[in-house]
Amino acid sequence: MSGLNGILNIAKNALMAQQVGIEVTNHNVSNAGTLGYSRQRVNFVTAPAQLESFGYLGSGVAIASIQRQSNMFINQQIWTTNYNLGQATQQGQILDQIQSALNEPSDTGLGAMITNFFSSFQNLAQNPEDSALRNSVVQSATSMNNTFHQLHSTLQQLQGDLTPEITSRVDQINTLVKGIWQSDQTIAALQANGAEANDALDQRDNQIAALSQLANVQVRQDDKGATTIVVGGSVLESSSGYITLKAATSGGQVQILNEDTSQPVDISSGELGGILQIVNTTIPNYKSELDSLASTIISQVNAIHETGYGLGTPPSTGNDFFAGSDASTIAISAAVSSDVNAIAASGDGSPGDNSVALSLADLANALTMSGGTETISQNYNSFVADVGSSVQASTNSEQSQNLVLTQLQNQQNSISGVSTDEEMVNLIQFQKGFDAAAKVITSVNDMYQSILNMIA
Repeated sequence: MSGLNGILNIAKNALMAQQVGIEVTNHNVSNAGTLGYSRQRVNFVTAPAQLESFGYLGSGVAIASIQRQSNMFINQQIWTTNYNLGQATQQGQILDQIQSALNEPSDTGLGAMITNFFSSFQNLAQNPEDSALRNSVVQSATSMNNTFHQLHSTLQQLQGDLTPEITSRVDQINTLVKGIWQSDQTIAALQANGAEANDALDQRDNQIAALSQLANVQVRQDDKGATTIVVGGSVLESSSGYITLKAATSGGQVQILNEDTSQPVDISSGELGGILQIVNTTIPNYKSELDSLASTIISQVNAIHETGYGLGTPPSTGNDFFAGSDASTIAISAAVSSDVNAIAASGDGSPGDNSVALSLADLANALTMSGGTETISQNYNSFVADVGSSVQASTNSEQSQNLVLTQLQNQQNSISGVSTDEEMVNLIQFQKGFDAAAKVITSVNDMYQSILNMIA
């Protein structure tokens, strides 16, 4: 439409477009400090030209959309890094507690207790009839047994304390999955009405980011932007609905199940995956290694001790030194605890004979562990080293994942972050455009007044 009305219409559209630009700029600046906010940009396009008698005449500017600045690929990378970081952080914290409980190397750790126990038989061999040395054997055995009990109890307690943590993480996942589904419904409703869903998209992405810290999520999007959340092959959320999870214990293993179907959901990473691995695998393995160590000490010591003779007339024989079968039950036998004279130091009962005491002391250097390849102390030292290596591996993984996450967040901020300096430049640009359009309207108004004055 040519003529003054056409000029006025173009100016009006320009005024409205620049006004929207100012409003979007204001929205960006207002949310410059809002966590998870993605800056928005007005996409201006040339309005369709109008066919006139002399050809096509431009009709000004139009707003194509208000676009959220976000990169799905980078978001996916951040979510992947989140669940790897969550797993490493949780495991590192728990393993650090286990390492602290071991208290190695120290004079009060299990390693020192085992050494002191076998050394007490070496000391007894120097004077097999000495009651003080016999009491020292009992005391060193008691200290070792108590340390075994303490370590087993610590692992057992830690395993139990982690159960509420698992339940808490499952509850958080359920809340977030439901929230993602609700956000999807909001987004679909807005888009169906032709409205922009930028803020709702931000909210959904923030919920997915929080979810990715808890579990190994995979996020899929269809051509309409609707999400499907998959964890370990199980669909937790889609446009058709969502499922609720629960934690259940079966056969000593904690499983995450679909609350409706009781089908297992494989959560192998994230904070929840890290805790599950510690509870279901790491702690049971550590308990098993301690049990194996205690069981070997019990059986090896008893096998030699049974053949020896204590003190008395006649000297006692055939007594076990230890009772129990593992780290939680190892104890001094009733015969020895009631009378230190029942400790067998002699091989034949004759006064001064120390052959059994020496054989018991020599167990410290016997290859009785790991299929005859390690001594008892070497096996325990390997166990301590394994815990230390696991702590270091978790620490290294946490540091590397943090570095990756920082780099990805910097890339994300370069796209999605709000720069107030840049927004101020945009504001000046829109203001100048608004002022220019207003001047056009003023000029058209003057032209109308001139025409009216001519008629008058």
